Amino acid sequence: MNEAVIIHFTSELLWLVLILSLPVVVVASAVGILVSLFQALTQIQDQSLQFLIKLVAVCITLAVIYHWMGSTLLNYAGLAFDQIGHIGG
Repeated sequence: MNEAVIIHFTSELLWLVLILSLPVVVVASAVGILVSLFQALTQIQDQSLQFLIKLVAVCITLAVIYHWMGSTLLNYAGLAFDQIGHIGG
């Protein structure tokens, strides 16, 4: 395995991490903005409300996309282990 292959797999892994974390980050940001707007309009200053709603939204998002995330990670791991297997042989 030369340096180009290692760099390629590392860059793929970084893109994979970015893509897999994107749905959770987007949902948490959107819910945070909406709850902050609601709190500003109603003058409710309870911080635990924002945390609880964001936590529920992130948990629901993870429950919805866990199958996609798992299969994507397993595919990448399979490719990486196949490449490692080609080194020895």
